[in-house]
Amino acid sequence: MSSKDDARELTDAVKQLARHQGAVLVGIAPVERFDPMPPVHDTAPAGMHPKDFLPEARSVISIAQPILNPVVDAPAVLATREMRMIPDHAKYPYLELLYDRVGHMVHDLMLEFIGQVVGQYLMSRGWEAMIFPTTGLHPHIEGMTDEQTWEGPSPEWAEEHSPLRYTSGPFSHRHAATRAGLGEFGYNNLVLTREFGSRQRFNSIVTDADLVPDPLIAEPICLRDKCRLCLKACIMQCITMRDDPSARDYRSLEKDDRSRIFIDTPAKTNTTLCRRRRDGRPDSPVRGDCLRVCPVPRRPNHLTDRLQGLVEAWESERT
Repeated sequence: MSSKDDARELTDAVKQLARHQGAVLVGIAPVERFDPMPPVHDTAPAGMHPKDFLPEARSVISIAQPILNPVVDAPAVLATREMRMIPDHAKYPYLELLYDRVGHMVHDLMLEFIGQVVGQYLMSRGWEAMIFPTTGLHPHIEGMTDEQTWEGPSPEWAEEHSPLRYTSGPFSHRHAATRAGLGEFGYNNLVLTREFGSRQRFNSIVTDADLVPDPLIAEPICLRDKCRLCLKACIMQCITMRDDPSARDYRSLEKDDRSRIFIDTPAKTNTTLCRRRRDGRPDSPVRGDCLRVCPVPRRPNHLTDRLQGLVEAWESERT
């Protein structure tokens, strides 16, 4: 077999193994896609490039599992209804934990397991592989409280205090997913796929194997300015478009071209404000309304009255 045939055979075997272990979406990105790319020429921040973890890296495997639709929708709906077995003062944290367990933690563990199995397979074939936690790391740092390590040194959210310094994961699985052709970023700062919209979680495997890359998506998935439901749904207004001069960080643009594919995110999320929404708004919903209301790939159909009203108003404007 030629080296090209070898690469195809290994790629097919890796994808088949990942799917057999539970991955529903699998894509391959060549490591060059993590270098500056036109038209924006964004690049991974220092310490988060695939070659920072494996200097000989040649490919990044992106894997995803969907969040089941009722897992996304039911906790928010139940928060607005009487629950006979759960007292009102406990209902919100109870439903938050429900959503966290079956819409977050289960995917974290399973995607990490899949990464380990794929990594072991690559190692058995003579290649190296680096795997990652699915979610952010929150280490104990001397002189800082647990809350400060989540939110940064400042008790108040502010750019100058680097509030995301300790909450980010070591590698951006969302950016790997867009570079592996699984989807594009939406206005809600989440990756949208054609299969599941915003409703999935990702993980990544970096390897020195020369795998066959998947093409980037060719057509937008996010409805962009024709929709904006996610921006309207965020009760705390945590999301800022990057063409807003107040949103400044390494991916900011003077003026974003909204006709291009969003390989990098067009929006920025104030995650600390999102986490603190209950402090400022006791009536705030179970987190995830920016995800629940997204009409890609299908109209959401199990919503709270507030989100249902937003969707119906949007549909009326389109007709």
